[in-house]
Amino acid sequence: MMKVFKAMQGSWAFILILAGLLLPTYGIASDTAPKKSIFDLMNYKEVLQVELETDIENLQDNRRFTDYQAATLRFKDAADEWQQWDLKVRIRGNYRRIHCSEMPPLKLNFKKSTLATAGLSKHDDLKLVTHCIEDKQLAQDLLMREYLAYKMYNELTDNSFRVQLLKITYKDVNTGKKIKQWGFVIEDTAQLKDRIEAVNCEKCLNSSLNEFDGENAKLVAMYQYVVGNSDWDIRNGRNIKLLRQNGKVIAIPYDFDFTGVVNAPYAVANPNYQMKFVRDRIYLGFEELLGHMHNTLFYLEGKQKEMIRVVKRFKHLPYNSRVDIIEYLEVYFDHMEDIQMAVRNPITRVQAVSP
Repeated sequence: MMKVFKAMQGSWAFILILAGLLLPTYGIASDTAPKKSIFDLMNYKEVLQVELETDIENLQDNRRFTDYQAATLRFKDAADEWQQWDLKVRIRGNYRRIHCSEMPPLKLNFKKSTLATAGLSKHDDLKLVTHCIEDKQLAQDLLMREYLAYKMYNELTDNSFRVQLLKITYKDVNTGKKIKQWGFVIEDTAQLKDRIEAVNCEKCLNSSLNEFDGENAKLVAMYQYVVGNSDWDIRNGRNIKLLRQNGKVIAIPYDFDFTGVVNAPYAVANPNYQMKFVRDRIYLGFEELLGHMHNTLFYLEGKQKEMIRVVKRFKHLPYNSRVDIIEYLEVYFDHMEDIQMAVRNPITRVQAVSP
């Protein structure tokens, strides 16, 4: 059950000229060059081959195990030199740690002292996104789709988590057994904060709209709409990292596996919003911003080619899957003047106010 908001009015050409003069800048990073991090050391090519050696059986068999365990990570850096790092790993997450039949998602924790000795920054925590289901081909497809959701958002703003694609060889420290799978790591939140000059946001849950950076709130809401995500909430921080930047609250989205772009078989339509299908698009941002979306929508329209180019050029995802994602995105761009908002009440049709 949905309300449909007309977010655009009048001559598109005329509004486009005006909007072009007023388009906001979404999170441009500082030009300063801080120390490289362990993420930066790994983030120099599209696919990085790594070996992670630890007690694999314990991770797979004890999904509620929350303690860290010893591990070793090996990979070649940009100078083609082997890097070997002793670290700790543990299972992370909520839904996927229990419901994923394959390797659960992990947190990789490096030693700050070791990083400092190597001349790297203190940013020591990386999240590892892993295969979730037994069907190897489907698991790879879903993981690549979620990876692209991050990469497309990187095209829109620097206020976003960077990701690095990995081809992982898991080696069990006890048996020597090896498993090869795909995965990707997500940038340390502390590094993200330093990179975009943001700070922790104390007591930011359930903040009012006037406490938020309005342009950020609009972009986040519309991107979640574009990729078909109903598993987020800017108010309570569900799958959103709330930070403070230039005195305002900003939202950084993550965890896109329940989106229409990914279309995972384990994802379910959100019953709280009367959805029928996972690929339904519903607006879950601040309702008060709907009448002021013109610049954001034109910004997205201007980024359409770049977003689709990210998908087209990603050869690690089968052609049919790339076509599927592109067609899903194009449905949005073909009907971007209509924003459908999920409600718990019967359908009504209202007109969005002028900006």
